[in-house]
Amino acid sequence: MRDAPRMLVSIVVLGLMVPQAVAAADAAKPATGRYASIHGLKMYYEVHGQGPPLLLLHGGLNCIEVWPQALEYFSRGHQVIAPEQMGHGHTADDPSRPMDYHAMAEDTAELLRQLGIERLDVLGWSDGGVLGLDLAIHHPTLVRRLAAGGANYAPVGVASGPESAERTRAATPDKLPAFMRPCLQLSPDGPTHLPALFERVKRMWLTQPNFSLAQLGSITAPTLIMSADHDFARAEHTVEMWRAIPGAALWIAPNSDHGLPKKRALLFNQTVDEFFAGNPPKVPSSGASQRSVSY
Repeated sequence: MRDAPRMLVSIVVLGLMVPQAVAAADAAKPATGRYASIHGLKMYYEVHGQGPPLLLLHGGLNCIEVWPQALEYFSRGHQVIAPEQMGHGHTADDPSRPMDYHAMAEDTAELLRQLGIERLDVLGWSDGGVLGLDLAIHHPTLVRRLAAGGANYAPVGVASGPESAERTRAATPDKLPAFMRPCLQLSPDGPTHLPALFERVKRMWLTQPNFSLAQLGSITAPTLIMSADHDFARAEHTVEMWRAIPGAALWIAPNSDHGLPKKRALLFNQTVDEFFAGNPPKVPSSGASQRSVSY
């Protein structure tokens, strides 16, 4: 989630858990919660539902709890695998490893390998959308269909403009939006690690991702690129990404912002579900485009 630059208008002081409360939260983990040993990490993930496998990828400084509506919706007809990346949610940070999109994507691919999953649908929002793009580029046989939303293929200064990069540089943990609070409270590293984690994630947002148009053009999985008309990334950036991916579909939701999956959950989930079923958003008129577009 590179939500922070746009979301700083919602300023809260985080009510961080004391260690005892973190331990209590760990003790109350759902039965679906598990850990796997992944590249030196104790990586937390959950599995919900039964059916064709679907990978659910959260945004930056977020966790599984951020979009319970998607988890509940898609687990009705899929086996939903929802990991938490390094330093996010229940997965501890490793300061010896840089925050890096490709490394997180490789952690995710290794988790799926350990689970014996060879092919699945992928739904990612924000940083999760970036990870979905990385998986589709570097693990083409793994991704059956990709729905990537609120994502970017270049650093925040390119995707959102120089002013967003300046806001990101100036951002501090006490100015994070309220919806992140549950995720930050889950960290096994405790509240004192938050400032260091925040700086590591900011550095990633300011310098990554760096997908080339050729890399995007190598994606073979049917892809739905999603955005909101008031998203953090400029519409031009989203359209460039869509145009670079062969045969991709595009959905830009009107009257929406980066909180689309949560604020308009039913519309979002139904649109993605239709795409996974082979029915992408429709062209608004017969001569508008040969691609699938929705504004």
